[in-house]
Amino acid sequence: MLFINPMWDNEAERIGKQRCSRLGYALHTISDLIGFVALFLLLGTAAYLGYRGIVGTFSTSLLWLLPIPFGLAIVGSILYRLSWVVAHRRGFHYDYDSREASWLEDGQRRTYKYNDAA
Repeated sequence: MLFINPMWDNEAERIGKQRCSRLGYALHTISDLIGFVALFLLLGTAAYLGYRGIVGTFSTSLLWLLPIPFGLAIVGSILYRLSWVVAHRRGFHYDYDSREASWLEDGQRRTYKYNDAA
């Protein structure tokens, strides 16, 4: 879960979070993008270090490159958790059995259930 965030259980959860809190949904999206970039940076860094090892120019001082993708992944994970904190402060709840998202808006409970026919 460091680089890739868990998938949505259902479209109702995703759309419900989006309708509940635009900020929380935006943070969630940004955290997904950061994790994706961090994963590619990790692969690129590993490839670069491998290349340097094959051509014989590897130096242990190059290992400072490894914390960069992990640091980005940690930032992405923090944003992901913060997105859920923002949504839960708005009263967001997702019922896995009925696949229904609900949240508080203007003092009233709003619900959203995804309709396949729509």
